[in-house]
Amino acid sequence: MTHLLGPLVLAQSNPHAPKPGDWLFGWDRVGLVAVGALVIISVAWIIMRLVARRERRVSHSPWCLFKELCMAHELSLRERQLLTRLAQQHRLEQPTALFVEPTWWEPQRLGPAWSKCHSELDRLRKRLFAIR
Repeated sequence: MTHLLGPLVLAQSNPHAPKPGDWLFGWDRVGLVAVGALVIISVAWIIMRLVARRERRVSHSPWCLFKELCMAHELSLRERQLLTRLAQQHRLEQPTALFVEPTWWEPQRLGPAWSKCHSELDRLRKRLFAIR
């Protein structure tokens, strides 16, 4: 009880100090704090969703895997461009199929538009599939 005596003496000595009955509860300030907290939570939620979507897209992207395979095989820019064109011509949903299915490389499947590149494609096919 003696520990309450100090603040009580202070309150009695200052006649202009607010008394417990004089306090007004400020709902406007509570509302501002709630709106601020809601904004912070919303921004954090949006950022987390964007990051998760980006990670999902990058980690499950057939074209990202295609690029990684090109780098693993140490393909030049020209060779990557050829493979990209080849995957686009065949409208491959999984462009990595070019690395595991040699049938996509057959001249009869390529068509006449690839006649200029046959030797380069054949050399690349032999390199990727270790054909001697």
